This record gives sequence, structure tokens and C-alpha cells, in this order.
Amino acid sequence: MISKKKDENVIETIIGSDTVIEGKITLPTSLRVDGKVIGEIISSGDVYIGKDAYVEPSIKAKNIVIAGEVKGDIETTEKVQIEAKGKLSGNATSRGIVIDDGGVFNGNSNIIEPEETGNKKKNKQANKDKEAVSN
Repeated sequence: MISKKKDENVIETIIGSDTVIEGKITLPTSLRVDGKVIGEIISSGDVYIGKDAYVEPSIKAKNIVIAGEVKGDIETTEKVQIEAKGKLSGNATSRGIVIDDGGVFNGNSNIIEPEETGNKKKNKQANKDKEAVSN
């Protein structure tokens, strides 16, 4: 039986440098933008914004790498990287932000903590319960 599950690390979609897309883009894999996107991007994988690319108003993805320009809010479940010539004007919600020398970030950042695994969470709750009983 052949699995139809998409690999979110594979870039199956590339928006070329002469392409302009207006509207919402939703995809289960990674995306590379070398053109212009005016609309929301939602990806289960990574989103790469090429050096001559422009995107607005929002991006949601696993990781976002910006070498071009993004105006608007971005949200990742992992990291945001702004490369040397990259520019982000907007709010970023992520587990981490990396800004290379020369990269520009104008906006607010919200760093979220990784979700705790079930066992750690259970152990913390068990310790709290023990403390409550002993007091």
C-alpha cells in the first residue's frame, strides 16, 4: 500500500519571481516564494521568502525564513529566521527568532514556550499534589 501522506519538509510549491498571487494559500508541505503574495499563507511545513519576494498580510508555518520582505503578522510553531537582506515589518509569534547581521525587524515579538510533554506535565502535577497533601 502506498502512503499518500505529504512530507512537510519537501518544497513542492514554488511561486516564481514574475508571479503575483492574490488570495489565501493553504498547503500541507513547504513553500518557497520568489514572487509576490498578497494574502494569507498557511503551511504545515516551512515557508521560505526569497531575496526578491514580497508577502503580506500574514504567514503561519512551522518555520519561516525571510530573505526578502514581509509586511504583516507571522506565526510559527518553531522558529523565524531573518536573513542578512531580509525585512519583517509586523508582529512575530514563535518559539525563537534569529536575525542575521543586516536583517531588519520592525514590530513586536512574542516568544512562546515549547509545550511540555505528557510525562513531565504529569510529574509536575504529581509533585504539586504531594506538596498539597504534606501541608
